[in-house]
Amino acid sequence: MTESGRPRPLPLTVGMSDGGRLSVLRYPSRTGAPAPAVVVITPYRKESAMHMELLAGPIAEGYEVLVADVRGFGGSTGAYRGVLSPREIDDGVELLEWIAAADFCTGRTALVGGSYSGLNQLLIAAREPRGLRCIAPWVAPADTYRDMWKRGGIPSHTSWGAGVFLNSQRPEAQEAILRAFYQDIVGTAFDGETFRATSADLASIRVPAFFGTGWFDYFLAGTVRAFQALAGPKRLQIGPWSHEPFLAEERRWELSRWLGHWLRDTGEDPCAPEGNAVLWCVGAEEFHTRGGWPATSGIDWWRWEPAGGPVTVPVLPSATSVPPPPPTDVHLMVDVSTNSGFRLWGEAAVFDSAPCAEPVRLLGPVALHAALVTEGCADFDLNARLSVVGADGGVRQLTEGRLRASHRALDEHRSERTPGGEVVLPWHPHEAADPVPGGEPVRLVVEIYPIHLRLSPGERLRLGVTLTRSDESDVPVDATLLPETFVLLPRA
Repeated sequence: MTESGRPRPLPLTVGMSDGGRLSVLRYPSRTGAPAPAVVVITPYRKESAMHMELLAGPIAEGYEVLVADVRGFGGSTGAYRGVLSPREIDDGVELLEWIAAADFCTGRTALVGGSYSGLNQLLIAAREPRGLRCIAPWVAPADTYRDMWKRGGIPSHTSWGAGVFLNSQRPEAQEAILRAFYQDIVGTAFDGETFRATSADLASIRVPAFFGTGWFDYFLAGTVRAFQALAGPKRLQIGPWSHEPFLAEERRWELSRWLGHWLRDTGEDPCAPEGNAVLWCVGAEEFHTRGGWPATSGIDWWRWEPAGGPVTVPVLPSATSVPPPPPTDVHLMVDVSTNSGFRLWGEAAVFDSAPCAEPVRLLGPVALHAALVTEGCADFDLNARLSVVGADGGVRQLTEGRLRASHRALDEHRSERTPGGEVVLPWHPHEAADPVPGGEPVRLVVEIYPIHLRLSPGERLRLGVTLTRSDESDVPVDATLLPETFVLLPRA
């Protein structure tokens, strides 16, 4: 036993079919008898203390717990073939099947983990390895282009490659990691095979999946999309959290219940359709349980027109040209460490709704239909933030969205609409750039991440907007936000 009371981890090396070897730490079950196994596969070093946030519960509950470095990282060897490569997913399948057959395991396994270690669960689960009974992806993207590396067509998480470079001890892997990330991912502007091959085929996943995330997480939209797309047993929990690895007690309890049901056949079915979504309501400050996620066709849409007339908005050289937004109670280290920009940009123009006369509850996606005209700017990025302004004037950030203007084309068949025909969940193909015509109106339909909010009397919504150049010039120009601009809000 260690000083923390946890079993001392045992180092293992597991051979892969191509000659690579995965380095694994095994925390053996305290019972000494074979037990179900809970597994994390990570590029963030298996020895990292952050994994214990998630795994302390399963260790205390007597599961076999194993944490493995992906190939090329930590102690794992093998040719590195790119971020979430098919070979890396093969490794995950082979590792799980090796664990299921080991004498310390009952033959039942579960995958858990967050972010990268949440997306690799989806990719591995689609392969249905023997013994895998359930997965629990936490704050996980589903589409590597839209959720992860190019949100709205705009490069995101560009510091990630440099950070994970330091997690590899092998010079040949380090070179491949930098090339794969900064050349193949950051250097590729449009969606294509590189991103599609590493995105989850959600329709093919039949393994029970428990999705967890927070309303302030930058992968929130991908998590909700994944939950909706799965046809098999599933559960969703969204709390008042960001992307930080620290787990609230509600999350620990949900994970314990989930693993107990699928690995030990205990407790009631957590995927019962009438109560498989547990959603925190901002403003009410409490969890609500409901059956699934609301369909866009069943929402009473509130159309808010924030601009009463033409409004001049500067198109700035960079998002940092505007002072940062008010402090937030969400952990800032997540944004800084990944350069995600989720709460790092300020607002060049703000628009407030009228104060609520009575309580209003909102649940679902949000869409901004921005109509703009500009001169002398061939392309720009639009960042939009939705906040609540209290009766005392205090501001609380809620959610955000972004879109590169040249990527404004819509896939009409994949976009979702209100019963009145307005796009509320846009699907941008991100396959080509259409420069912004000078002096002509353009419409940008921006997906703003979903909300669950109770507005009290006297409270207002605030739309904050920042435009930054993404063409080859850094000369400041102005755009005009037209009165045809509107926001669609999901009134519950």
